[in-house]
Amino acid sequence: MDSLNVEKYLDIVNKEREVRELKDFIPLYPMLRVENKKLYIGTMLVKADDNVWSSTEQIKPKYWVLIDINNDKIVEFNKTNNKDFVIGNMIPKNVDNKQKEMSKYTVEKTLQYKNYLINDIKNEQLPIQKKLANILGYNMEVDGEIVNINDYLLSNLEKEIKSKIDDLVNVLIQSKYVSITIYYDNLFNQIIKNYKSYNNIDYEKMKLCIEIMNNYYDGIVGIDNFFNIQ
Repeated sequence: MDSLNVEKYLDIVNKEREVRELKDFIPLYPMLRVENKKLYIGTMLVKADDNVWSSTEQIKPKYWVLIDINNDKIVEFNKTNNKDFVIGNMIPKNVDNKQKEMSKYTVEKTLQYKNYLINDIKNEQLPIQKKLANILGYNMEVDGEIVNINDYLLSNLEKEIKSKIDDLVNVLIQSKYVSITIYYDNLFNQIIKNYKSYNNIDYEKMKLCIEIMNNYYDGIVGIDNFFNIQ
């Protein structure tokens, strides 16, 4: 299956944005929208300094754009205050479940990595360590006290280990959330190709796209409304 390039839609919107001299605004990742039973590619624009990643921001995009699927031409470029993409009531953004899931995942991964490193410090040794331990044993005097050398190393490293693990888990989580755009791109392409071929809108896959975008853009509200598949 040939891949549709979602970047080209951003290029289309950015060119029009420059024509309209909206220098302080940037487009979000391309989305989809249903209007009058027709499917469009859509993009929302926010201020360049908006923190779209923070769930406390609650940002409603200031502009939104519709692009014709068949010819890639912009059919609407709207200021939200003049023509709102929200039809009816704003659909609430549910961030509680995500936060609970993320907290659980973070705790589990932190504990998993910490236990792995602790077990490694206690039970694994470099070849030179094994040689010395066979000669001198595992207990020796340090600062006037007899201590187990592995326990001693662990007590001195524990604070640093926790800090490094926290950093590692944060990197892991961020990389996993960035990777969801790969799933999104595939769904996005499948929906468009299906529509072009059969004039059929795959609402179930669109719902998955909505879920991904809501997870990707914690600080943006109205994503459900923008897709408009009620």
